[in-house]
Order: sequence, then structure tokens, then C-alpha cells
Amino acid sequence: MSTARRVVIVLGQSKSHLIPMLEFAAICLHGGLEVTVVVPDPTLTAPAFRSTLCRYASRLPSLSIHSLPPPPSDHQPLEAAVHPFIRMLAATRSQAPGLRDFLLSLPAVHALVADMLDVVSAVDVAAEVGVPGYLFFSTGVATLSVFLGLPSFCSTRSGAGELKDLGDAPVSFPGVPPMPASHLVDAVLDSGTDLYAASLDVFGRMAAASGILVNTFEALESLAVAALRDPDRATPPVYCVGPVAAEAEERRHPCLRWLDAQTKRSVVFLCFGSRCTVSLEQIGEMAEGLERSGHRFLWVLRAPPGSAAGEPDAALSLLPEGFLARTAGRVLVVTASSLVPQVEVLRHASTGAFLSHCGWNSTMEAVGAGVPMVCWPLVAEQWMNKMYIVEELKVGVEVRGYKRGGLVMAADVDATVRQIMDMEPECRRAIEERLAELKESTAAAWKEGGSSRAAFAEFVNQME
Repeated sequence: MSTARRVVIVLGQSKSHLIPMLEFAAICLHGGLEVTVVVPDPTLTAPAFRSTLCRYASRLPSLSIHSLPPPPSDHQPLEAAVHPFIRMLAATRSQAPGLRDFLLSLPAVHALVADMLDVVSAVDVAAEVGVPGYLFFSTGVATLSVFLGLPSFCSTRSGAGELKDLGDAPVSFPGVPPMPASHLVDAVLDSGTDLYAASLDVFGRMAAASGILVNTFEALESLAVAALRDPDRATPPVYCVGPVAAEAEERRHPCLRWLDAQTKRSVVFLCFGSRCTVSLEQIGEMAEGLERSGHRFLWVLRAPPGSAAGEPDAALSLLPEGFLARTAGRVLVVTASSLVPQVEVLRHASTGAFLSHCGWNSTMEAVGAGVPMVCWPLVAEQWMNKMYIVEELKVGVEVRGYKRGGLVMAADVDATVRQIMDMEPECRRAIEERLAELKESTAAAWKEGGSSRAAFAEFVNQME
């Protein structure tokens, strides 16, 4: 091959999708491809997004980065009252002309890989200029199966009432265990909204991509993978190229020194990701429950929007009076502004469980570290992930007493923590054996002969 094949990776605006896509860019570079990352106009992204991008640009000097120009002058942003997802789609569409011009300016583009939610703009532009357009799906294959199936599923229910009215009645999708209807993404529960129409439009267009790269590996979701590859199903090629996770930080965070001083598997790590928060009332109930449990905690505390401002540690003021003093020595509370290195925390010998919102990045990192989970889903597909973790993988428990949008009382927080930390030896042995198998499978996926390595090679070969 005289000239390296070029891949253009179009980033979306979601920070939770950013790191997996940049890690995939690193995989492409190491695989001998030329990679250009296209990023949104800076006015559309948060400072944390740009900081992460700068860190990767420094780490990957051969990575080319192109910033799209601002939207055309006649573009009018939607009002703040419009749902954020719809505003994001509109902003992405406004960048389509700039992406089209950039692709046409390049001597050759062998593949365009866009964020999973950019199918309406980036993949359409790729088709217009004659470039194969792929999606990078940052969550699992089971969720992909649900998303691909939702347009047809919803159309067959036309006139049969809202999905939200089904409550916890089970619904089924190919390769996915039956789940309560209430666990589907919020966007499709009520058909009388613009969000419903916009979401189904996005899901419906995914099948038109040249292929879908998924942040998972075959051994983790074998049933869903097999269902999507059924020749009788009109699904584009699916490449399982995970786990695609952040590398360890060079700087050692102070919380790791605190973990060094704790006994093996004695600490519950509590973190709800980069953007999820709970109410002030819920923070109070969580604090009381954690205190009652008597267990050790590393708690990444993120304040609800507008509730704590000013100093970086202002979020600590949201805790009940005297909480830090009463739990000194066994509870370390870290404000989210200090960027706790989640991968290193999960891999630490002192970490015994992970209380998580069930975001897919967090799920993959917990599986790779062999850490059981306490599942507390909050938004998006996290409810589906919870079902998979608890019912299919059997490596976690769900927090007690929780309904979507409800309040978990301190007694339930306490009981759930005790359930996973004070587990009977036979139950603990079963979950540890299952986690050991998954940890081994995670490590094997990218080794020589591994399924993800083979899937990536297949993706590259499609460019020839």
C-alpha cells in the first residue's frame, strides 16, 4: 500500500461519547491509518470537551484535527425551552455544509466514522460526496438492537396507546432479554412530542450506515451480536471493537493514595459519570444511608445544576451538617471538578464495589476491572444497561426502592450497600467467578486472535 488510507472521525457534542471515539482514533492510528478528527464549532461544546481534546492532541501528535466553521449567519439556534437533544440535532445539521466542504477538499477519504447520533447529518453528507459512512456506537449491541427495532415496534403500536402506559409490562427485541417498557429511553415513552419523532427518525436512519462500530466485544453480548447478524434482518455490518476505554492518567490522583491505605475490596466507589446528578434531597438521603452502612466509600460528588457555585469544593456544602466529621477516615468525598481517574480507581485492589449510574463507559470499565456493581440508572439507555448487568451478566444488584424520577430513602441505600458488601460467601464466590471470566474476556478481545482485533481488521479491509 503506497498511501495510507484516511479515516475522518466526526465527533458529536456529547462528552460521554468523546473519549471512546478519541480512543478509537488512537486505534486507527496504531493500525496504520491516517486519521483526521472533525470537531464541532467551539461555541457548541463545553470547556471540558475542549480540554479532553487538547489532551489527546498532545498524546497523539500524528492526529490531525479540523474544527468546523461556525454555522451560517442565517442559522437561528432553537429556543432554550426546546429539548436539548433536538437542539443538538439542529446544531449538528447547521454544521453539515462545513463538513461537506472539508471532505471535498481532501485528496481521498476511505471512510467517515460519525458519532452514533450524527446519522442525520454526517452520514448523509458522506453519502452525498461518495464516502462510506459508518457510525460509532458508544453503548452496547443490546442497546443498538433496541434502537434499530424501535421505529418498527412503535409503528406497529400506532393507536394502541402510549408506551408509558405499559408501565413494567415486558417488551422484547431481537437478542435482548425481555425488559419492562418503562426501561426504554424516555424519548419514546410519549408519542405526542417532537422528541419522540426526532428520536425515531435518528434510530430509523441508523440502518442506512455502511457499518456500525460498537464499543463492546462479542463474548460480552453474544446473543445480541448474533441477532444483529441474522441474514434475515436488514442490518448493516456490525463491528464489535471494544472495549474502547481511556488509558491510565500519568499524574496520580490523591484519592489513589487514600485507597492505598484501605484494606482489600473494602471500599465502595460511588460515581455517576461526567454529567449525571441527583437532587439535593437525594444527596442527603445518600449521605445518611452511606453513613449508616458503616462501610468505606470514595464518593465523587457532583452538585445539581445551579445549587453550588464559586469555589471548586462548594459541592461539599451540600452534605448534611457534620457528615464529613462523623465519617472521617472511612469516607472520602471528592468533588467532580477534580477529575477522579475512574479506570485506576476501579482497578485498585481496595475497590470492592461500584455504585454507578450504569453509563456504558462505566459498565465496560467495571467489567474490565472485575468489580461488582450497584446499579442506579438515571437517564438515556442506563435503565436497559441496568437490566443487562443484573439479569444477564449477573454481576450487580439494583438499588432498592427506586423508581424512575423517585427518591431512594436512606434505609434503602444502606440495605443495598450491605447487600453487595456483606454478601454470603457462596453468592460472593459466584459473582467473583463470573467477573473473573468477564475480566479475562475483556483482556483477550484486543490480543492477537481476539474478536475485537479481528473486527477492526475487517473494518480496515473494507476500505480496500
